[in-house]
Amino acid sequence: MTVLDRIKSFSDRLTETDRKIIGTLMDNRAEAAFLSGPQLAERAQVHEATATRLAQKLGYKGYPELRAQLQRELVEGQDAAARVRRSVSKVEHGGFLADLIATEMTALENLDRCISQDEIDRVADAIVAARKVFVFAQGHAQSVASFFLRRLDRYGMTTVSLGGRGRDIAERVVSMGPQDIVVALAFRQQPAGYAPLVERAAQVGARTVLVSDLIGPTMEPVADVTLAAPRGRSGSEFQTPTVPMTIMNAILLTIAGRHEATMIGKLEELSELFRSFD
Repeated sequence: MTVLDRIKSFSDRLTETDRKIIGTLMDNRAEAAFLSGPQLAERAQVHEATATRLAQKLGYKGYPELRAQLQRELVEGQDAAARVRRSVSKVEHGGFLADLIATEMTALENLDRCISQDEIDRVADAIVAARKVFVFAQGHAQSVASFFLRRLDRYGMTTVSLGGRGRDIAERVVSMGPQDIVVALAFRQQPAGYAPLVERAAQVGARTVLVSDLIGPTMEPVADVTLAAPRGRSGSEFQTPTVPMTIMNAILLTIAGRHEATMIGKLEELSELFRSFD
């Protein structure tokens, strides 16, 4: 049964407080799928235990199980053609630019609720401390990964791009060790190479970071840190690249801000090299 089916089947047992939680949950399921029980309760302006009680009333062990079901349902509804069709059909009088701007603003507002600066700080510090930074991406995620890799190169870091076929990736991770970090980017579905890569990192003691969208919380094995946020208003419509690009930019700016002396020194050195090579 879907979450909505369970809500319908228990409708005669729901209290007014339950309905407040449900209203908040269904108003924006893409965002709610990333909120904890207390965060959802705060949004609905009810006691923080209400989300857990509602989940148990609906037959789940607790709110995390209900949230996981909601995440699975959102991922299953991400057919590309259907998403574009729904997005286009909602635009009135051909106002695609205005609608896109509104979509981007909503997605960025959600991002601030889904990912904290503390999490970004931990990732930034781990990247700076790493001997090598392995960056994994497939498909559309490669454009964001390419930008991130180039910026890290400018900071003077040792990077390894993990794209292409599985055998190519395997050859590049042979040298991975406990002082390294893997930053994986994955959107809409779990890439084939993700599981063996994270497993390899665990074997050698390397840290792992996953940057993702709705699929992130459902991916296995679980990364040490997951930075996940919806890339659209409902999770089933147009999926913006602005959100993952903003996450990567936030990491880069945090690296520069928290390790300013080292990073500025590398950028100044790079400027000298530019003049030499030009």
